[in-house]
Amino acid sequence: MNYARASKVISALYAHPKFPLTRLRKVVQFAQYGISELASTEATGLPIIRMNNLQADGWDFSDLKYIELSPRDAARYLLEPGDILFNRTNSKELVGKCEVFREAGAWVFASYLIRVRLDTNAALPDFVSLFLNTTAGRAQIDRISRQIIGMSNVNAEELQDMVIPLAPLDIQRAFVAQMQAAREVRDERLQRANALLASLDAYLLDTLNITLPAETSRTIFAISLRQIEGALNPERYAGLLFAKCIADPRMDSVARILDAKVSPAKIAPAEEWDRIRIDDLPNQPLGVETLRSVLGSELEEAYFEVQENDILLARLGPTIQNAKFVLCPPLRRRTVASGEFLVLRCREGWNPVTVLAVLRTKALSRHHVFEMSRRDTQPLPSQRRRPRRASFSKHQRGGAAANRRRSARAQRGSAASAHRGGSRLGGGKGAI
Repeated sequence: MNYARASKVISALYAHPKFPLTRLRKVVQFAQYGISELASTEATGLPIIRMNNLQADGWDFSDLKYIELSPRDAARYLLEPGDILFNRTNSKELVGKCEVFREAGAWVFASYLIRVRLDTNAALPDFVSLFLNTTAGRAQIDRISRQIIGMSNVNAEELQDMVIPLAPLDIQRAFVAQMQAAREVRDERLQRANALLASLDAYLLDTLNITLPAETSRTIFAISLRQIEGALNPERYAGLLFAKCIADPRMDSVARILDAKVSPAKIAPAEEWDRIRIDDLPNQPLGVETLRSVLGSELEEAYFEVQENDILLARLGPTIQNAKFVLCPPLRRRTVASGEFLVLRCREGWNPVTVLAVLRTKALSRHHVFEMSRRDTQPLPSQRRRPRRASFSKHQRGGAAANRRRSARAQRGSAASAHRGGSRLGGGKGAI
């Protein structure tokens, strides 16, 4: 969304506020960028919150890293309950997301986050965070964020220039209590849904005759040199154990992975388009519930143009963990999906619902989607795949043997020549 267009949207949203609009800096004690030192997966030092720990529905600390700091640095970056953390660099959909820190113990935060501490006599952290994550709050983020090398950015000064409707504290408390109650109901329903989906996983894998390998915490794997590609980490190669349980066909024979993107601003700027944003999907979504309609002129980036029944797979670590995999619903106009998705279009004879069900199983999403996000093709269950072996015709085998014999004779001749040459150099008159 360009600045002028966003300003019109914001003017309409904030035209008749019930409470005075107040710049955030009026209630901020200080704002601070996080630490940029290298963190480790070894649980030594302090846990450090990174941008992937900040999810659409709150915190996700399943993937933590740690950092060792001097007492001076630790004191500078220690978080306190009630601090708000903003994601300052991410995709257009995720930049500016914020959440209130409430964890016990000593924690610090990384450089892609901004810590904001409020004057709680004027504004409650939960109220400010909840408001800024609404459509009205996100409109302000969309206006101030800047695109740099495919990522959107905001800075601390811009965040503090945003406005909030500063209601009295008692109204803020009532609003926060209502939202927290709604979240608890949602979380409880999500837990029930996840339990149901887990049981469906077992049923589906049993139907497809897939026996999973035993869970392993190994960090050392012996693999052939030709298997090494991409990141060298245990999680990637642990997936090789799982791959042995699955056979052909490969994903590229089941679906086409879209590569071409379009820029609506260039090809149809005056038309209205629908956009599917990964940030609009809840964790473990059952479908696409929100389509955002915008003019093509506002969609200046490159997007995938999608069709009904295309499969949209999250391709970034946190969103993969939250199983943001969905089918495109029936579409009312030309529709695009952001680059945070991997888009699969099933080939003839394959049912997109079935393919998505297989990809949504915990086993496949855990072990294989990482490689899919690197554009590798993945296997789907069918008949057992046999490894390819090199084969030669009789003529080729004979030719190879003849080449080996010629090579051996040449090596023997070179050795004999070197030996004779060495004798001449090593003795006699005029030796070197």
